[in-house]
Amino acid sequence: MDRNRTMTEFVGSLAVVFFAIGLGGVFDGMSGDYDAWSGIVSSVGAGLVLAIFMIAMGGTILPMFTLAKMASGRDEIEDGMNDFIAQMFGGIVAYALAWWQSSATTEMDWETLSALDPYTAVASLFGGFLLMMVYDRQDGGWEVGILACIVGLVGVSLTGAGDFGGMLVNSDWNMTNMLAVFGGMIASGVGAYMAIMFGEQLLSEEE
Repeated sequence: MDRNRTMTEFVGSLAVVFFAIGLGGVFDGMSGDYDAWSGIVSSVGAGLVLAIFMIAMGGTILPMFTLAKMASGRDEIEDGMNDFIAQMFGGIVAYALAWWQSSATTEMDWETLSALDPYTAVASLFGGFLLMMVYDRQDGGWEVGILACIVGLVGVSLTGAGDFGGMLVNSDWNMTNMLAVFGGMIASGVGAYMAIMFGEQLLSEEE
């Protein structure tokens, strides 16, 4: 096992999830309806941190990329599983830290995802496809981060590890939540896998 690679995935996932949670809560306690702005700030924050860590440390960081690279054979199963587990632990630790930080002053609840329906499934699939297309060509960086911001604004969850962490920390295990978390993660991974296949079979021929 490559410890540096594992730590990169763990720290990268922790940072993306932690700042997405923290920035999404900047309007907590303010009067007025700031739900829309909270989602915007959270998506922008997640995208920026994702870009910074991809540039500085490399790695895939997002579970959807890891699943796609395993399915396509670009990563060995063992290496991919180590990356995936590290990302999940990063999400759990990030949410636990955010919960501990906020528990001193306010009560923190995990904002459950929308139930998995045809719209969210297709949005996750398409979002994973677009993100992987850019990631595959640019190998991470600002381009991926900017697109991640946009994709997050249309309802695609970028922090699958954070969704898992929130569900675990809050003991919110029920069928609806598990389908939303794992179903959305798998749909994004399938979309990313399709992008890899598209790039290898079609775009490579044009070049």
